[in-house]
Amino acid sequence: KSLQERIKKARVTGKFTVALQKMITGGLETVIGMTTDPVFGPLIMFGLGGVYVEVMKDVTFKIHPLTDEWAREMVHSLKSYPLLDGFRGAPPVDKEVLEETLLKVSQLLSDFDCFSEIDINPFIVSANRKDCAAVDARFLLRKTDAG
Repeated sequence: KSLQERIKKARVTGKFTVALQKMITGGLETVIGMTTDPVFGPLIMFGLGGVYVEVMKDVTFKIHPLTDEWAREMVHSLKSYPLLDGFRGAPPVDKEVLEETLLKVSQLLSDFDCFSEIDINPFIVSANRKDCAAVDARFLLRKTDAG
């Protein structure tokens, strides 16, 4: 069935929008995030994503702001790094896109002082840069005196 037929059948009234995005297949699920520590302030987090983060808890944290060296260290310091580097014949993922994304999250925190938490899970990474993408993300804003 076409999308229009399905919408008519559902009897949607009023304004209705649909967002389409590229289907991502393959790749490895990672997690990129930020939490706020009461002593150290923003901490940036990286690890394997999806169910891996819940089961293996193989994540690393660095204090914001990140440097190029710290972003590279975060990616390479995981116990599960061999999965990123091409394990059992799988091609290595584009580790540079992971490092760049970590640095962009750090820059976002520098540019906007309003986030209390960021959770990008999964961020799919693969050997081909154009197949790397954030699939789901959650941004929580810090409460202010105004609300």
